[in-house]
Amino acid sequence: MIKHIVLFKLEESEHKNVRLQEIRDRLEALVQVIPELKEMQVGINVNPEEKWDFSLEAVVADLHALEVYANHPAHQEIVKTLIAPVKVDRACVDYRF
Repeated sequence: MIKHIVLFKLEESEHKNVRLQEIRDRLEALVQVIPELKEMQVGINVNPEEKWDFSLEAVVADLHALEVYANHPAHQEIVKTLIAPVKVDRACVDYRF
């Protein structure tokens, strides 16, 4: 199994919290759409002193499944419309467990 963890920093805006909630809801719903995606959890940071705005933790079977998830049209739509336009920074780690 592979755990995929991503941290995101978004641009500041007055509607940032609404965008974060939509990102969370849409990403977590991908479990129903992408069979290779075994688990998905998105956490919105509650500590304003920290750098990252939200985290994503996904579980897939292997690196091929991770690639399928990453390139899936439903995932790409979320990235292109909700995340990429306001993304300031991103960090990622993928590990076997």
